[in-house]
Amino acid sequence: MNNVTRINWFVLAYLAIWCWADGFITTAFALTTLVSFEALWSPFIHSKLAVKLFGQDTMDLLQQKSATSSR
Repeated sequence: MNNVTRINWFVLAYLAIWCWADGFITTAFALTTLVSFEALWSPFIHSKLAVKLFGQDTMDLLQQKSATSSR
């Protein structure tokens, strides 16, 4: 994980916590959902469950797109 990605995660987590503490419930929920989805996405596309749900061809395509977009 490079420094920019690390900073982005820190900022998203900080904003989510700040929104929950300050009462911006809708924004806090959206940020928490975004952070959770991003955190769980990478392990999911490499899991056997994903292959069973979407098929091997689809998961290979997603892994290729994920690999090329992170460069």
